[in-house]
Amino acid sequence: MAVPARYVYTNGTPRLEGDPTVGGLLKVDISSTFAYVIPEGGTPAISYSWTRDGVVIPGATSITYRPTSADLGRVIAANLIITYDAESHLSVQAENPLRVAAAARARGFNGDNTLDIFARDGSGRLILYPTDGRGNWQAPQVIGWGWNIFNLLMSPGDFDGDGTVDVLARDGQGRLFLYQGNGSGGWKRALQVGQGWDVFKELTTAGDFNGDGTNDVLAKDASGSMFLYPGNGRGGWLTPVRIGQGWQDLETAGAGHFFGDHNVVVLSKDWTGYLQARNGIRNGWFNDYGIPGSFAGNIGWGWETVARFGSVGDFNGDGDYDVYGIDRSGKLTMYLGDPSNVQRRGTLGYRWKGSAVVGWGWGEFTAVF
Repeated sequence: MAVPARYVYTNGTPRLEGDPTVGGLLKVDISSTFAYVIPEGGTPAISYSWTRDGVVIPGATSITYRPTSADLGRVIAANLIITYDAESHLSVQAENPLRVAAAARARGFNGDNTLDIFARDGSGRLILYPTDGRGNWQAPQVIGWGWNIFNLLMSPGDFDGDGTVDVLARDGQGRLFLYQGNGSGGWKRALQVGQGWDVFKELTTAGDFNGDGTNDVLAKDASGSMFLYPGNGRGGWLTPVRIGQGWQDLETAGAGHFFGDHNVVVLSKDWTGYLQARNGIRNGWFNDYGIPGSFAGNIGWGWETVARFGSVGDFNGDGDYDVYGIDRSGKLTMYLGDPSNVQRRGTLGYRWKGSAVVGWGWGEFTAVF
């Protein structure tokens, strides 16, 4: 006679977390999920199955999954299969299926999926400083000349949907240009993608802010109003939306999936030297605590000595986003992030693993991003 099926159930539900971008890493969080069987006996085997828009992805059977270009704009979900014996098993879908966005800035510019930093010198040369993904610099490369005509430079990640990281540049007439990366440290072509952008004091790129699968731009005007300019995934724009005010005294930098989850983060530095993190929950808005004037989400202090700062990915290869700071002497310091306690305690649980001086002479650059 066949062994009768036993009743399998769980206390708690697994949850899908991680970086939902092409080249990012998703993971099933089972830390609060416990399996039981009645009658008791045996140890469960756990396996995984991943789906793309409801269709099983062949070969995706690990607790982690790294989205590819085939997943762009698609909803990725995960299932946890708990098996005690051939007749006693349970399949549980993880909470929080995620739509995959275009490649983030953290994927790098030269195609090796590691952190790179762009810098422009006084003669207008644009220089790429690549890393090996383990905390070491590789040889810098000059990737452009004549870039001193621009008064603002930033990288939104993949803005045109071709899978490679791009650069946006604003000139003195307020025109905005898209420089399409070729995925190997060079360029395809340049396109004008807007005009009248000189009304904005700052432009910030944090990734897919509204959750539609495309990378977006945040723009702050002189009065402190913040606007969301959603990308259309083809190098253009959808309708902009004013999403907040009170940002006039904050210097901002996009940080992407800084807390290691699906939300996107914008870092800000106020005049007193506090470093603040504000969560965007991928619906086009910040969490309530992220509104200036409310809880700021402080994650550091003493940053008044830093002339430039930003977060462009993982410097030392531990899987967590880091923050660079350049002081007024030109010293480049990398601050190593640790979001491991954020899921349990929120922003107050953020910690640093330490810091390291990784460069000198960076004060000579007229732009770093």
